Amino acid sequence: MGFFAGCLILYVVGGPRVMGGDIPAWQAVLPVLVLCTATVFRSALPLAALAVGTLTVTVEMVAGGGMGPVLVYTDLLYAAALYGAPWLCRVLQIGTVAATLAATVALVLLGDRSEGVTTGIIIAVLIISPVWTAVVIRNHKERADAERERAAQIDRLAELDRKTVLQTERTRMARELHDLVANHLSAIAIHSSAVLSLTEAQREKDGAAEEDPVLRALSVIRENSVQGLAEMRRMVVLLRSERGVSDDWDRPQLNALGALVDQARPAADAAGLTLYTELPEKFPEVSSVIEVTAYRIVQEALTNVLKHAAAGRVRIHCEAGAEQLTLSVDSPLARPGGRPRQRPVEQMTAGAGAGLTGMSERAALVGGSFDAGPDRTAPGRWRVRAVLPLTQNP
Repeated sequence: MGFFAGCLILYVVGGPRVMGGDIPAWQAVLPVLVLCTATVFRSALPLAALAVGTLTVTVEMVAGGGMGPVLVYTDLLYAAALYGAPWLCRVLQIGTVAATLAATVALVLLGDRSEGVTTGIIIAVLIISPVWTAVVIRNHKERADAERERAAQIDRLAELDRKTVLQTERTRMARELHDLVANHLSAIAIHSSAVLSLTEAQREKDGAAEEDPVLRALSVIRENSVQGLAEMRRMVVLLRSERGVSDDWDRPQLNALGALVDQARPAADAAGLTLYTELPEKFPEVSSVIEVTAYRIVQEALTNVLKHAAAGRVRIHCEAGAEQLTLSVDSPLARPGGRPRQRPVEQMTAGAGAGLTGMSERAALVGGSFDAGPDRTAPGRWRVRAVLPLTQNP
């Protein structure tokens, strides 16, 4: 529209003519209209737009047209050199220079030398300048695209290097865990099983019928060492897996909380603790990170209960809301003069500090909250409470 309006203004005010002479209004407006229509398709169909423009301008020049169509044609030349195929750009570079030289030589030979040179300079400005301007811009764009592609390749190589380094470190950690920890857990499981078998055989030989606390303790040691060994092996496989933390083939799940509590019952019964659970019939679908976090918090809370709590009732509560998962484990506070393994209340926080810190850090990593301390609503009891979002924020 801008080109069309400008050409009309040139015609109305009597703008410069190329070949001179008066022409009807429709003859001046029609080529401009055709050229302006061709500019609409200059980026999508640069070759077709240039062909239409060249034909129109040639006819207009022969008929003695004005300067308006030539100005519109310069934009078609620019667009064809910028958006056209590489071969079209090269043809325009050579063709415009050749056409300008041929026209200048012809004008010089057929007319006044000074006027021919001046006209040649005007032709060069009109057809060579837009083409070479487009070539410069095109080269810059191609160079920028090449640099972007190179930067993308560097990013991909850096990501591959990062994954390789990460996998190497994970493999080293898996080897260290297996060599340093798993072997010790295996030794504990093997020796406790051997001692348990020998003790049971001796009791059968002696005909002892009453329950032996030593056997119960050995059973707990064996069960926990076997479970720890299984957890360690899962961790070793997880670290060696290329899928990393997304590998959830054998991760702890919310549905396993009931089994976790049942596994702790023998040790709890031996300590005079009664475990009572309040778990949903069906847990909601949550991310694997939230599931692992919830499972480990309950596991650590139960461990602290077995270490420090006084005899009594322990309540494990889990409530799944619309946006968050609430976990709580409350137990009797340890009192002075209780079982030998217990310590005074004022020492309880210090004794369980590492476990409480780990639970707090786990909750914070997924955007949740954690608190532990004496239950204000129930004097004489200790409560651990964690609130985890059902969706993990990135």
